[in-house]
Amino acid sequence: MTTNYRPQLKSHALIGLIAIAFVWIFPFRAVFAACMLPVPTASCEFLNSDAVFVGTVVSIKVAPARGDEYAGWLYNLKVQELFRGPHMKTIQVFTEASSGEFPLDREKTYLIFAYEYNSRLEITNCGNSCPLSNARPALRELQKLQIPKDAVVEGNISLLGDPNAAGQRKGVGGVRITVRSDAASFNAVTDRAGWFHVHVPPGTYSARVEQVHDGKIVPWGLSEDPSYFEARGALRRSPIR
Repeated sequence: MTTNYRPQLKSHALIGLIAIAFVWIFPFRAVFAACMLPVPTASCEFLNSDAVFVGTVVSIKVAPARGDEYAGWLYNLKVQELFRGPHMKTIQVFTEASSGEFPLDREKTYLIFAYEYNSRLEITNCGNSCPLSNARPALRELQKLQIPKDAVVEGNISLLGDPNAAGQRKGVGGVRITVRSDAASFNAVTDRAGWFHVHVPPGTYSARVEQVHDGKIVPWGLSEDPSYFEARGALRRSPIR
């Protein structure tokens, strides 16, 4: 689920209590305006990105406001390892001077997940972009990733009090999710951490979380209405390496 800009469950471990939980579905790319919770996995973000690479910053340039974008910075990075995107020795990315900015330091190396917007690659402080020194878990995930030929719908169900409060989220396992199109339906069950992953053919879908006894499903942080969204095939993106 995307835009070009940026469930209450009763747990067996919390008898007599009803907490809030939420579902976030990521069919094909991240959003720019605000960071959603939970953060997508590196594999999910890879499948939704237009460029994923390890690069070292070689130059920085101030960029004026353009169209509906704020001013910001343009960075040229020398590519050390390319996972997805243009086959170039140097890739330029932009980050705008806003709450979503992800400023880079000259001569420092980063793992970058970038998205094409307004004819250039953009980066934000949402997702898995980070200095290379912090990127080992994401790199391990990328190196063992097998590219699916279909689309992937991914999300998370968690118990929490305040969706914005760090450390309060607890994944809910064993919850059934149905992703349905006019032609077929696909089911998944959340794992211990509350994650679910559904492989589907590209197309238009709705997603439904089964109701929980004595509980209520309350969505939070969705970037698009789960009753109608598009799942795009990964092979529409640039090929890996």
